[in-house]
Amino acid sequence: MRMNRRFLQAAALGAAFLLVQAASGFAQGTPWIAEPRSGSVTISYGHQAATEFWRADNKGPTPGNGAELSQTTGWLDFNYALTDAVAVDVRSGFGRSHIPGPVGPTPQESFSGLVDTNVSLTWRILDELVTNGAPSIAIRAGVIAAGGYETGHINSLGDGGNGAEASVIVGRFVDRVGFSGELGYRLRSGEIPADTFANLAAFLALTDRISVAADYRMVNGDDSGLDIGGPGFAPDRFPELQEDAQLLGGRLLVTLNDSFSLNGFYGQVVSGRNTAASSVFGAGVTYTFITN
Repeated sequence: MRMNRRFLQAAALGAAFLLVQAASGFAQGTPWIAEPRSGSVTISYGHQAATEFWRADNKGPTPGNGAELSQTTGWLDFNYALTDAVAVDVRSGFGRSHIPGPVGPTPQESFSGLVDTNVSLTWRILDELVTNGAPSIAIRAGVIAAGGYETGHINSLGDGGNGAEASVIVGRFVDRVGFSGELGYRLRSGEIPADTFANLAAFLALTDRISVAADYRMVNGDDSGLDIGGPGFAPDRFPELQEDAQLLGGRLLVTLNDSFSLNGFYGQVVSGRNTAASSVFGAGVTYTFITN
């Protein structure tokens, strides 16, 4: 189980990503805490692209009669276990978005900059290793600092708001099969609608070093938000949209040795509101370390 805990920690870090135009990312927490005074650093690459998106709940081509709306992001994640029940994690990155023109007064629109940064604290209140058949349960709370990017565009890197989020995470790993589920709520500054989010994952260890996982992820914006083309909407009010999305995906997780692991992810947004119907893929490498 000790190997599985470290493995799942790296897997959860490497599976997070950000949707095109949405600051409501599918960041996934984990109830598995590493050994005290140990941590990990993950460097990952993510890309998402779409030629269709939802205006309100009506799916159709992106602007420019189906021009590809894309975003590429390089992520840096840091996780450290302060005790056997408390861990801190930091996530930030640099992104670039693009949509070919003409979609406005210029031939094309491209933006780049620092994406939103998330700093979170996870407190595991129940450990499956010391309970009799009960799952691991954790509470996660974090703050969000808006990145340095322009808002008011369909391919903005985010909504430009600071905020806070909290979630409850439950997980259980038995032999070679594991499950985890997270339910949370996110608030951000200004007129950006609040989000309810959920992440579900099922893991299967094929060998001691190779595992696969299936994911379902959901973000549901508060219905007080605007709709594209609806009453009150204007391009500079993109951050005020109600953004909903459901994604199905899968992961490949490979532990190379005690220090390094690799992960790959592919997913598809299958349902949404005011968001892109993105195909998403990513890959990353995790370095695990112990401090004295």
